Amino acid sequence: MTVTAILPVPESYVQRREAVFAPVAGESPLVRIVRALAAVGDVVVAAAQSLADEVRETLAAQALPAVRTVGARSPGARADCIAAGLAALGDGDGPVLLHDLTWPLIADATLDAVLSAVHGGADAVLPIRPVTDSVKAVDARGAVTATLDRSPLRTVQFPRGFDAAVLERLLADGAADFDELGAALSVGTPLTLVEGDTDTMSFDLPADSAFLAAVIAGR
Repeated sequence: MTVTAILPVPESYVQRREAVFAPVAGESPLVRIVRALAAVGDVVVAAAQSLADEVRETLAAQALPAVRTVGARSPGARADCIAAGLAALGDGDGPVLLHDLTWPLIADATLDAVLSAVHGGADAVLPIRPVTDSVKAVDARGAVTATLDRSPLRTVQFPRGFDAAVLERLLADGAADFDELGAALSVGTPLTLVEGDTDTMSFDLPADSAFLAAVIAGR
């Protein structure tokens, strides 16, 4: 069964287009993400109307296979973009990958693990990593009061896998600040956890451009 990856490009990026289109280590985050996702399936880039033309032109210049750009309804929030991506799939259930522009690096092993789980029938799949930093509790004055046990703590990564029908149900409340993990937890959607990647993380672009370039070079 073919998997489709959805990459939302919400209206919030209008004021920080560099985070989408500015090259880092020779390639923009948009193109880098789409290229990685296109290697495993179809890709739908669901962009706010104010960004859709620029996204479409940027991707067309790369001649990437099996990639479509669709416009999201106003106001173009993340939820609107995800809804537009799901609508582009047509009817029926199926496996979907959901990615995020703040995660421009996608590890092959993580992608394979998420794909394996969604193809196996999982409702929702999250790549995770153990928290390795020391975690402290502080009081109102900022004084350290305790060292917390980090053994049960995990960070969550992208891409995340879903059955398309499950993701559509999670969107049903229409919240503009939609968070698929919070929505899944709130309704008790079973979560399948897979191993994430040590070099994959969220980057605040363009501020973290030099850091991202260094990580890419290190790979």
